Amino acid sequence: MKRAKLAPIACVLFYAIACCGLTFAQDLSEREFLTEFPTVLSASRLRQNLTETPQPVTVIDQDMIRASGVREIAEIFRMVPGFTVSYVTYVKGLQPIVNYHGLGREFFSRLQVLIDGRSLNTATLGGIDWSDFPLALDDIERIEVVRGPSNSAYGIGAFLATINFITKHASQERGTTLSTSIGNDGIRDTFARFGSGDGGFDFRMTGGHRADDGFANLNDGRKRDFLSVRADWQIDGTNSLMMQAGGTNGVNDVGVARADDPTRTARIETEYAQLRWERNLDADNGLAAQYYFYRFSLKDRFVTDPIPAFNNERFPLDDGSAIRRSDLELQQTFSVGSSWRWVWGASVREDVAEAPQLLHDTGRLRIERLFAHTEWRATENILVNAGAMVEHNNISGTDTAPQLAINFRLARDHVVRLGISKALRTPTIFEENVQTIIVVPPAVPPRKSATARLQPETIVSREVSYLGEWPAWHVTLDLKAFYDTLHDLIDLIGQENTFPNTAFPRTVINGDDARQQGIEGQLTWRPSPETSLVALAAHVETRSPDRFNSYSTSAPLNTVHVLASHQFGEGWNASAAFHHQSAFRASGLSDPQRAFSFVDLRVAKLLPFAGRRGEIAAVVENLFNEHYTEFRQDNVAHRRAWVTLSLKF
Repeated sequence: MKRAKLAPIACVLFYAIACCGLTFAQDLSEREFLTEFPTVLSASRLRQNLTETPQPVTVIDQDMIRASGVREIAEIFRMVPGFTVSYVTYVKGLQPIVNYHGLGREFFSRLQVLIDGRSLNTATLGGIDWSDFPLALDDIERIEVVRGPSNSAYGIGAFLATINFITKHASQERGTTLSTSIGNDGIRDTFARFGSGDGGFDFRMTGGHRADDGFANLNDGRKRDFLSVRADWQIDGTNSLMMQAGGTNGVNDVGVARADDPTRTARIETEYAQLRWERNLDADNGLAAQYYFYRFSLKDRFVTDPIPAFNNERFPLDDGSAIRRSDLELQQTFSVGSSWRWVWGASVREDVAEAPQLLHDTGRLRIERLFAHTEWRATENILVNAGAMVEHNNISGTDTAPQLAINFRLARDHVVRLGISKALRTPTIFEENVQTIIVVPPAVPPRKSATARLQPETIVSREVSYLGEWPAWHVTLDLKAFYDTLHDLIDLIGQENTFPNTAFPRTVINGDDARQQGIEGQLTWRPSPETSLVALAAHVETRSPDRFNSYSTSAPLNTVHVLASHQFGEGWNASAAFHHQSAFRASGLSDPQRAFSFVDLRVAKLLPFAGRRGEIAAVVENLFNEHYTEFRQDNVAHRRAWVTLSLKF
């Protein structure tokens, strides 16, 4: 479908919905089962109702997470319009990949991922180690996903979208919780949590272990231990302090097939600490200061396969890396009269990375950033959001990114938004310092790429979106039509040529451009307090010269996801999820993936006894055992099942 055809269809669709909303809103006599649109923090850093944000925001709460039955955090994002989830199984073993509108690759990311405002994007490749999240699913209060560029709020990492995990306040979980899961494919998960508090000081400690065997035909099992601690101190009526610390420790089996050397493992360790002070004078006026530290360590020493250029000799290699990050941020929110609200702030960050096989020397990224956003209520039914970021770093210099959105309230619960934003993605430490080749024997000094200085990637995103609610029907609808242009996309070429005597050593360049257009949306229906249905779909078209990467096929043309849940009597509840996506080929060293569908099922029973609470749940993933592939042809999915027993006392 060409852009000329897509635009009229989108306009007619939005107009029809708006007219329906106006007519229905005028006839409303009651608002049964009405759940007001939630308030979110992640879109602009201002506390806003979903109808006021400058971009569409998907909110996934604890009830949806539980109903979905997922045990892998990355799997949650199948419930977000425009997102895809897949798995890569080489280099560091089994690793999930989460993308928005495609364009991503194995370990690179154009998403910003935060936990309580703390970035998890790695300093070397910019991606996310989704297997190394230092928190339990049950500690998540909600996830806010900003579907669009968010440079003006979160800097260079927020190129396509922003994901913010908001964990529960320490006072929300008192007492002890124990949970254990067991299933096929080596699934062995446990976690324990203890929370307490008194006199305005609350704390929570959660520890756990996750393990599975990965894909059936590969040597890609994973084991993870994690520990997280959160304390919240309400110092007085206006001042509060939040403290977090934790880390992970685990191993990944690294093998392409079961016949490979089963002794090769990658050991991964992370640790973090975060301190956040807030002074809230009222809902619109306050100060905040935050500091966090993050460290990542990968140990992966192994012996190469036989290399023909060296008479089939094998050589030892060290593919490990070490990363550390320090980040300090200040923020102020304030209001001017009843029509203007502002937030502005500044941050300083330093990343340091060492990786013998990836980087020619120690890599450093230093960033100083100013950001600001204003909300202007021009009239009762027109709201204007405007934001901007100015950021300086030692790789690409000084960059700016503006954003503008106008929200038109057509009726009480029906809003149309027009928005445009520009965002940039600074080259990562790896992209700036990549070795031209990996040299064996390792005693030979590595070479530095001789490419010209890289430019930041840029995107200009234009959207028309709609958010509406029909209370008497218990229905909400979120739609977005978009047209994005991307330039100077950074491509790694020649990466398959790992050893000497290759004709094209690897290098990094500003390669392809791309244009994307499409429609995505989500419908939520809650016919009763016991029943809910969430249906989402996306249609994404990408056009690119594809000179250096497969951008045109990097996102499925069509994606559909449906989650239905119901609470029965006597403590029983059940949910089912259906997922379908069309054929695509992800960027990077992927294989073409055929279209596939699968169904997940969860059944649970509450177990009240002796003043305690418990639940036993059974989950079947890929119920009909569809043998679709993930990223590579040898990553074949199959049915998995597990049982979880949880106790709270």
